Amino acid sequence: MKLLFSIGLAVGLVTFLEATSSGPAAFERLHREPPIRGDPAKKDSGPRAPVLTKWIMQKVDNFDPQNPSTWSMRYMDNGEYYNPGGALFIYVGGEWTINEGSLVRGHFHDMARELGAYIFYTEHRYYGLSRPTANTRTDQMRFLNVDQALADLAHFVEEMRRTIPGAENAKVIMAGGSYSATMVAWFRQKYPHLINGAWASSAPLLAKLDFTEYKEVVSDSIRLVGGDACADRVQRGVAEVEDLIKQGSYDQVAQAFNLCASTDLTKTLDKQNFLSSISDYFAGVVQYHWPGDIEGVCEVINDPSYTTDMEALAGWFTSGSTRCYDASYDSMISYYRSTDWTHGANTGAMRPWFYQTCAEYGWYQTSGSENQIFGSGFPVELYIRMCADLYDYKFPERLLHVNVARTNTIYGHMNPEVTNVFFTQGQLDPWRPMGLQEDLNEHSPAVVIPLASHCADLSSISAADSPEMRAAKERVFELIKMWLA
Repeated sequence: MKLLFSIGLAVGLVTFLEATSSGPAAFERLHREPPIRGDPAKKDSGPRAPVLTKWIMQKVDNFDPQNPSTWSMRYMDNGEYYNPGGALFIYVGGEWTINEGSLVRGHFHDMARELGAYIFYTEHRYYGLSRPTANTRTDQMRFLNVDQALADLAHFVEEMRRTIPGAENAKVIMAGGSYSATMVAWFRQKYPHLINGAWASSAPLLAKLDFTEYKEVVSDSIRLVGGDACADRVQRGVAEVEDLIKQGSYDQVAQAFNLCASTDLTKTLDKQNFLSSISDYFAGVVQYHWPGDIEGVCEVINDPSYTTDMEALAGWFTSGSTRCYDASYDSMISYYRSTDWTHGANTGAMRPWFYQTCAEYGWYQTSGSENQIFGSGFPVELYIRMCADLYDYKFPERLLHVNVARTNTIYGHMNPEVTNVFFTQGQLDPWRPMGLQEDLNEHSPAVVIPLASHCADLSSISAADSPEMRAAKERVFELIKMWLA
């Protein structure tokens, strides 16, 4: 939904994160800040001006003039390249904690440098240190939605134009990756007077409860990059696991995958949580694939020393960790119901992000399609149950469907009414089916970059770029110059 969306609980957060990966816990890996790489061929010519961390006062409820409550939103800025009268470049944060890296490297940074722009990085409410409420109790999270977040951005633009020297009439360019790419596209639709153009990298636009296409693309990408032998062995391995569970051979599966004693495969929810986690391990590699990643996994999977397909699957699943894996549904729910800001449920962003999926998007990456290699063991009902259990039964199934429909009605699903937005997608990206893969209109083009992963185009132009990747990066630069003209 990063959007890029696994779960479990062991003793201590480190143990938990190393040992788990199913359902929403996969959101901690799949919903993180997109990695942005600089150009390794470019060396800094001298000392760099510091990136500054600042705060801006925002309203808790942007839509209730009678509510005076405010909070401090964090942002970072880099004015090193700014020429008064130049543009304001805003890299929009999503469901993660912001850091200064995106203000000193990557293609958006490089374009800001070339154009003499002031560059900012905004943090989304309820993520990182941008905390509008005292905790994340269910009743305190009603102010967490994209409508409020876009209004925060609108106020931010107005304040920067007012306070940055020479920026009174500055033009504004926004960029985002994954969910924040969705945000910049929708911001252009909702506040066109405050933005001149946007670059939306890997933006999901269609809200959908049962996102079956995600695991289809993961499967296709493994087959395309890793080869048929790898994909087929994964599929046979998962089928072997499911068959053993059906036969009641729980101990054999638990031993192979080093499952903790708290995991009870006789329980439907534990079984679903575990089977989801297998697919999520592969999804994490595919979503942020860099040349060699999928190939490396398949090298392990295809190792001929494994005597069975399940053994190969379990060998990769457990590699690098001596700790047991806790797929207990009850333990996961207990962990992610924690409402203290300093708890891993919130610092890891899963509790607020999964709340957004229940309230607005769905995007549950299920086994509901036959055209994928991960079996049929984690249906959408698993995630529907999670919404109810994590948030005090605020989200019954009927309401989930209503919430998804509302989002699509308000923001236009695959046909938003926008111009001056450049949509980019990666061929390997499992989020691609929820985004635009053809031009929206003559002023909002879209491109799918062959063999590219989620948000891979945000990195600097590099000699390692494919011709298609370089062409996409050069095109966004030309478009931005045109929008600023």
